[in-house]
Amino acid sequence: MVKVETFLKDSNGEFQPVETCRTQPRDLDYIEGAIQLSIDGLPIIGLEEWDYVDQLWCYVADMVTQFGTTGFAETYFPDQPIKLSFQSSGSRVLVTAETGNEVRRASAPSAEFLESVRTAGTRFFEKMSELAPANSYAEAIQQLAN
Repeated sequence: MVKVETFLKDSNGEFQPVETCRTQPRDLDYIEGAIQLSIDGLPIIGLEEWDYVDQLWCYVADMVTQFGTTGFAETYFPDQPIKLSFQSSGSRVLVTAETGNEVRRASAPSAEFLESVRTAGTRFFEKMSELAPANSYAEAIQQLAN
């Protein structure tokens, strides 16, 4: 089972599920938050790896497109030396996060993984379009739709 959730950091430094957020982020250029991604209960990335979450989701949307074309995609987090990669392995995808000396990886059926990421990313960008209408997420939404 693939689980993907997105959180925004509130003014108190607490993480709130993006779906429950009602106020615009403080800084629209640097929206702090985190993506929690787990596969079969194994955490790959979480709140500890928080960053500029809208930028990270844009990178992940690009990864989905690249993975669909080549079977491999990787990116670094916007403001941290964390590498996230997707690698095709038959009908499965191996998802790896490298954070310093720690490597977390798990595999999932490709179709389930991509559907979960696309759904969570689209929900995130739609919510951010409400909270931060000055920012444009149309291109990222389009990447996730393909």
